[in-house]
Amino acid sequence: APEPRRALRPKAPTQASTSTMPPPIPKKPVGTPLFGIARPTLVIECFLDLCCPFSKKMFVALTTQVLNAGPDKFGGQVELVFQNVPQPWHAQSSYMHEVALAVSLVNEAAFYPAVSAIFEAQTDFFDDKVMDKTRSQVYSDLIDVVVPALAAAGFAEVTADAIGEKLALTGEGNSGSAVTLPMKWAIKYHRLRSIHVTPTVLVNGIEAPDISSGWTGEQWDEKIAALLA
Repeated sequence: APEPRRALRPKAPTQASTSTMPPPIPKKPVGTPLFGIARPTLVIECFLDLCCPFSKKMFVALTTQVLNAGPDKFGGQVELVFQNVPQPWHAQSSYMHEVALAVSLVNEAAFYPAVSAIFEAQTDFFDDKVMDKTRSQVYSDLIDVVVPALAAAGFAEVTADAIGEKLALTGEGNSGSAVTLPMKWAIKYHRLRSIHVTPTVLVNGIEAPDISSGWTGEQWDEKIAALLA
């Protein structure tokens, strides 16, 4: 018999939150760095939507052709930062990003492998595949995608239960979950930078409109080399 869907509601709901305060200032920069370089010369911020095929192309090129050799390739001068941009015309995109952020809350080092797994299974979460699914079902399907990939990457501690705990509602009403605040920070961050199209790339805080999702690894290498020259 198939496993029952995971329960993502709190066991003991607390009083519904009525706070109208804006999100607090985050304690560290918004976005997830690939390497964690202390003072990089180039910071490449990629504003990506996990449900966007063009975002997937850019992510795959960067992580498998350009930066897959590690930070030493460019002398420790280049950092990639993933910025979450769930596009609202694909409602399930929010759930995809929430699962990735839930993984990050369990172990930030597992974020990129989780994102890779979600991108790999991206078409399974397109509109036509999830139209008749509930939010909890989409969460459960995403967890089933990322957990085996994370175990294979050495993150066995990032279990289905650990991820589900971060996605569970914290109370009644619109109380949200543990990933609600990171989502608010991500949304506020890209809105303040007028990001609309995905993918969009900022290099050292300035938009690089010449960079395309269709770029090859060689084109990225040439661009980075020119900026470091």
